[in-house]
Amino acid sequence: MSAPRKRKSEPTPAEAAHAAQQEANFAAMARGEIPENDEYRLKRARNNEAVNRTRQKKKEEEVNTSVKVETLRMENSALERKVESLQKELSFLKEMFMAYAKKENGAASTSQQPMQQPLSGNLPGPSNPFSSLQ
Repeated sequence: MSAPRKRKSEPTPAEAAHAAQQEANFAAMARGEIPENDEYRLKRARNNEAVNRTRQKKKEEEVNTSVKVETLRMENSALERKVESLQKELSFLKEMFMAYAKKENGAASTSQQPMQQPLSGNLPGPSNPFSSLQ
């Protein structure tokens, strides 16, 4: 034989009242009615507050994100202008170097042969100041 099953203990009067009230609430909601007890109103009020806090937090996050996006766009635009300026400076310096190299090459020899690929290889001399620009 198996052991006898334990009986569920009888609910306390408060638990029974609570269960009955919940059943009444569910029945009223099923009929499309709004329960009229304080517990239901308290739960609804708490839920409404929680929903409002969540919505407010989401709005704040959206504002913060849009501010960050605008800041990054402005920073990107400034960086693009700087790149353009540096490219112009590099082009100017290359032209100056080419003019100087042509002048030096012309003064050293009478044949005045143009330099072949002046920035693509190692330049004569102890260091190449343009090596980082390649």
